[in-house]
Amino acid sequence: MGCDALNIGAYDLSLGVDYLRGKEKIAKFPFLSANILDKHGKPVFIPSIIKQINGVKVGIFGICSGKLKLDKIPGSNKIKIANALDKAEEVSLRLRQEGADYIVLLTTLDIRQCRRLGQRDLPIDLIIGSSKRNRISLPILVGDTYIAHVERGGKSVGRLDVSFLGPAGVEALSPSVRFKGKSVGKSLFLLNHFHPLKLDIPDHPEIAPMVKKVETSLSRLRQIKATKSMTIAGVKKAEMVPGNSYIFADACSKCHPQQFKLWRKTSHAKAYNSLIKIDKHFDEECIACHVLGFSQPGGFTDINQVGEFANVQCESCHGPGRLHVKTEGKTKLNRDLAKGQMCLQCHIEERSPEFDLETYFHNVCGPAAQIPGK
Repeated sequence: MGCDALNIGAYDLSLGVDYLRGKEKIAKFPFLSANILDKHGKPVFIPSIIKQINGVKVGIFGICSGKLKLDKIPGSNKIKIANALDKAEEVSLRLRQEGADYIVLLTTLDIRQCRRLGQRDLPIDLIIGSSKRNRISLPILVGDTYIAHVERGGKSVGRLDVSFLGPAGVEALSPSVRFKGKSVGKSLFLLNHFHPLKLDIPDHPEIAPMVKKVETSLSRLRQIKATKSMTIAGVKKAEMVPGNSYIFADACSKCHPQQFKLWRKTSHAKAYNSLIKIDKHFDEECIACHVLGFSQPGGFTDINQVGEFANVQCESCHGPGRLHVKTEGKTKLNRDLAKGQMCLQCHIEERSPEFDLETYFHNVCGPAAQIPGK
């Protein structure tokens, strides 16, 4: 892939320090961490490197978050985590003394700590972060430090082009580049790119089988660990109206046969089977949007017994319908569909990058249907 360095984070350590050190020996690039130390205070991994790139000495160092759950890491009794901000200051100053013209920090620190580093007036030109708490869509400038974050989950690749400007400054760059990027000081120009990894990009013939093998193993582990009470943090639970409950799509078909017939042709009606085909039906992050009422009162709760809760059904959008059916429609369905907000709970950019509300809404509800709130 052409990697120059890897910063060590929590996921890299999940199989243990010794395992990772073994992988380091066969890697074609260095594993960096300035604040993962052994019990004697010496770095476990290489703290930093300096690379000569187009005549420029680029210093690169790594810092991990101090919030590592050491009790979850095999062999963690051999390591300790030094203060991230103090180590960042120490290493960046040393790199400058060693002649680095441009200094890059690779880190898992959250955005608040990245900003604090930028405010310390350190010789760090670029911070590239990766934290699940960070959702920065565009890079930011704090002091003289540029902060960017890579997108997590393996669904996209980010690329930041760093140009060192000559005497002519940005005027030497082509207009197509100049108006898309950003100047930092008088000597740097930064251009950010974001590349979604879409399904039409072919898999690598050697890597794809390796990934499939790992995913199959993970699926078996998830099935073994599956419980009858799975919830996803952050899912907002609506209160159930007394006497109401889910009655499933077949009950809706009696009064709404045309809508039911259309639904049967959509991917919503096959949503759960789509997970089975890729061994993701025990993956908590996936199943929430592929069954009815996940983590909602009266909704799907048992990952081992999906039953009638399988797929995205009428009540996934409209809410429980027992009272609506019992009163022959006099009791209105209680789910607010204003401006298609129900669609946007699952069809977020991370999971559904090509989602267009109006197109998808009409495909599911019919061309004559009006998006609520429009």
